[in-house]
Amino acid sequence: MKKIILLIFDGLGDRPIKELGGQTPLEAAHTPNLDRLASQGICGTLNAMPENLYPTSEEAHLAILGYDFVKDYPGRGVLEALGAGIKLKPDEMAFRIDFGTVDKDLKLIDPRAGVIESTEKLCKAVDGVEVDGVTFKIYPSLSYRGVLVLSGQPVKNYLKKVRHAAISDTDPHKSGPHKIGVRVLHPKPFGGSKEGKTVARALERYQYLTHEILDEHKINKKRIKKGFPPANFILARGEGRLKPVQSFKDRYGLKAACVAGAPLYKGIASYLGMKVLRVKGATGKLDTNVGAKVKAATKALKNNDFVFMHLKGTDVAAEEYGSAKLKKEFIERADKAFGTLCNLKNVMICVTGDHSTPCALKDHSSDPVPFLINFQFPISNFQSNSNDQNSKVKFGESYCKKGSLGHIYGKDVMSRILGNRD
Repeated sequence: MKKIILLIFDGLGDRPIKELGGQTPLEAAHTPNLDRLASQGICGTLNAMPENLYPTSEEAHLAILGYDFVKDYPGRGVLEALGAGIKLKPDEMAFRIDFGTVDKDLKLIDPRAGVIESTEKLCKAVDGVEVDGVTFKIYPSLSYRGVLVLSGQPVKNYLKKVRHAAISDTDPHKSGPHKIGVRVLHPKPFGGSKEGKTVARALERYQYLTHEILDEHKINKKRIKKGFPPANFILARGEGRLKPVQSFKDRYGLKAACVAGAPLYKGIASYLGMKVLRVKGATGKLDTNVGAKVKAATKALKNNDFVFMHLKGTDVAAEEYGSAKLKKEFIERADKAFGTLCNLKNVMICVTGDHSTPCALKDHSSDPVPFLINFQFPISNFQSNSNDQNSKVKFGESYCKKGSLGHIYGKDVMSRILGNRD
């Protein structure tokens, strides 16, 4: 049985861009290795989630890996915490947080505070605060990201009261209106219980209190003097708690490992029982060492049946910078590192994205993403991958749309992969 590498480019899909001659960054990129992989297999398109839902990275990844993105989802905060090495207790709640910029009326100006590089010192200034019996522990993560953990008797009371405790997001950029320039959202408990209202009120008070602290912090005063937006508000989203889930190995009989840089994807792998590998230079940013990740993934095949490898750079280029140039360049740099993948024996290579992130939107979209399953044989051994027999194989949105794999959803991915594994 062939071993498997599933390579997910975060935010891979895009829309035609005038500056690229009407092509997407993937179509315009020089990708001889991805093209070779496509020529030796079958292609199609993928929506990890139903098109009528906003495709979050965490839910899309769970769906692609064959899990129910509703029932099996523990909350973004839990996954971020696991990826950052934070040990959560069953009676604690966790949020993914972003340090953003708000004006005096608490209207969101920049959800990433100018993509601030580090929030470690800012986290120390607002860590361990207690409000109405709720203790707030905050942990820095990648760049402007972090994790907020809530504990204390009010939290315990809420978790005992309801089966699926949940507090709504306060980030309008990622929830509700999906906009900036509007006031940060009021956290509310789903179900409206008294215990939930107590926790939600404490969270809101914590956000207001820390806003005052952050506004006066010397780091933010220096940022303003230099013309950078201050990181003066903690935006919370994706509340969750630990919950049991069937391991990837028990579900598929495959021993699995993960190669990723960003904490969220490490957290997803950890949640599903995969071995998370440490890779020097895997930053989860545009400067990530793709070659080191490929080397680690290849080495991991010796002791594992399945390797999940994640690349964040495509999403960073599109969502944080809205730059088709950066997205195209990242894809080309990644492709150069894929030469060794093309030469692996008895290994099935699968490449896709979790969702599209059009540079023009600087946000996720439901546009389908390209998907390929490589068999290490010429395409002529299988149903034609294109309506045009003479067309050049080019891994990209337009070519994959014509592929014999057709259009599939996240729930179909693992069955398609395993069904072609022999």
